[in-house]
Amino acid sequence: MTAGRGEHAELFELLGALREGTATDEQLVRLDRLLASDPASQQTYVEYMLLCAELRRHHGTPEVRGADWETDAPETEAILSEVVEQDRLEGEQLSADQSRWEAQAHREAIRRAADTELDRFREQERLRLEELARREYLARRRQMAVTALTAAILLISAVMVWISRWEAPTSTPVVAPAPVAPPVVARITRSRNAQWRPANFSAEPGTQLTASAMSLTQGLVELTFDSGAEVLLQAPVSLRLESADQMFLEGGAVSVVLAEGSSGFIVRTPTGTVVDYGTEFGVIVNKGGETETHVYDGRVGLRSGSDPVRSVVSMILTAGEAGTVDKAGAVAPEDFRLGRIVREIPQEPSFGIPGRRLDLADVIGGGNGFGTGRAGAATCPLTGNAVDLVERDRNGRGRYLEVSWNRYVDGVFVPDGERARLVSSAGHVFAECPPTNNLYNMAITNIGEADCGPQTLDGRLYGSSMRPGILMHANLGITFDLDEIASANPGSQITRFRAGIGVSDRATDRPCHADFWVLVDGQVRFRQLGVRQKGMVCAVDVPLRKGDRFLTLITTDAGDVDILAPGRRATDSDWCIFAEPILELAPAAPAARDSEVKTMATANETPSLTTGAEGAPDDV
Repeated sequence: MTAGRGEHAELFELLGALREGTATDEQLVRLDRLLASDPASQQTYVEYMLLCAELRRHHGTPEVRGADWETDAPETEAILSEVVEQDRLEGEQLSADQSRWEAQAHREAIRRAADTELDRFREQERLRLEELARREYLARRRQMAVTALTAAILLISAVMVWISRWEAPTSTPVVAPAPVAPPVVARITRSRNAQWRPANFSAEPGTQLTASAMSLTQGLVELTFDSGAEVLLQAPVSLRLESADQMFLEGGAVSVVLAEGSSGFIVRTPTGTVVDYGTEFGVIVNKGGETETHVYDGRVGLRSGSDPVRSVVSMILTAGEAGTVDKAGAVAPEDFRLGRIVREIPQEPSFGIPGRRLDLADVIGGGNGFGTGRAGAATCPLTGNAVDLVERDRNGRGRYLEVSWNRYVDGVFVPDGERARLVSSAGHVFAECPPTNNLYNMAITNIGEADCGPQTLDGRLYGSSMRPGILMHANLGITFDLDEIASANPGSQITRFRAGIGVSDRATDRPCHADFWVLVDGQVRFRQLGVRQKGMVCAVDVPLRKGDRFLTLITTDAGDVDILAPGRRATDSDWCIFAEPILELAPAAPAARDSEVKTMATANETPSLTTGAEGAPDDV
């Protein structure tokens, strides 16, 4: 072989790879380039092939490592020398002509075989390179086609814009594709006295709702989510529909009922999360941002924080239980109150309308002022407990009794200027309280069909859902907590108290003689003294200002003497009624001045009975 290791190291590397069948496409190209450009490499290639053929003939097919052929050129040359020497020795044994002829023929056969192999390799490489070139050509054509198409589209768009600027006004405008409508997550199924903000938003059944924020300023609306949950909104309420099985309650009250087979429901709030496990429950977010939930059936998970998956503290509530989450994230049990939240739209209209007017007679019955109270329910002035109505004269205990079971009622008492003048848990005193006989005949009652039955004023019966009334047979007093009421109605502000007052003409034939009082934080805002005519109605209209805390309603015996028991004051015919007693509500205005509150209150609809002029005189 004529080429040494130093001169043709690359050639030996390529030949070794070719010999072992491991040559890559790149190595084959490099070998072809060397053989085409260097005669010495061609000669080395031929000798290498001859050597391989001789080795196969004398030794069979050896197990050769490609690395040995690539890196051990001296050993290769030694093998070649050995073969040449062996040929020489064999040639001496034969005649010179015969040996020369056989050797020459042998070498020619090997050369032809090597040339044939080399030609086959070159043809395969040529075909491979042509295929690569064809693929590159096709790729370039596709790229050029895409580029040309893009340019054509841009050009057409530019021409259309240019044409649209110059075409006549009567030409048909290009209509953009309609945007994809967001998915519907819920539908309105029922409503009553409903008003949204903005006011032009529909409350009709069948109205479809997408994921969005909304505010109900008045009334009740029932939504049915696509998950199967039925959610009743009690105004004022601000919320955000998030998906078919989740909502965010920013403020107000809702009740949730899951239909059979529904997939569950989640109510998130600013401070907590209520996770449903197949149940009926209610949620309130009060004015301070605290979350309160009551479970009516099944069970729920009450968690701190708005994340329905992650929470710091949680608890499980079952039917008849309640819990709260405060602004600091503390989760705690709460007294269960059945009438805290409206659970269904009543079949008959209710006098109290969420976000518009709150019925204090319903509150006496343990309700939230919107029809959840019990007609005929009463509160005892001696214990502060809910009791059944009993007619019997009893003595007052000379003290103020706080009512723990009714959050809207601060306390009750039997008024007497000589014994009982305290009218609130904050220590407010009724300084003008007259002396009484310290007797009362029946508890403070939400008038209903049972027991005493409906009462009559001016020919109208009171004691129904649309004509409620509070029966306060002299002597009695009750104080409502305006702060607690406002807290449970975070989207509203209380603007005034309205009612009609009078002594029922369904009582005994004996004459009446009674006084009516309305106090705010212990101060007399209205009084009607010495009422002697039964069935006559007088309107009460007391504006309420920001900061007013307690509203107190009182009846006293007016100091008349019992004709059947000389020396004792009479109360047995003083069936005093507060007819259609309401707190008017208006949309909350945090920065509103007193005059603004008064204007908003005047704009609201008032009960048919309370038609007296604003600021009725203190004495009649």
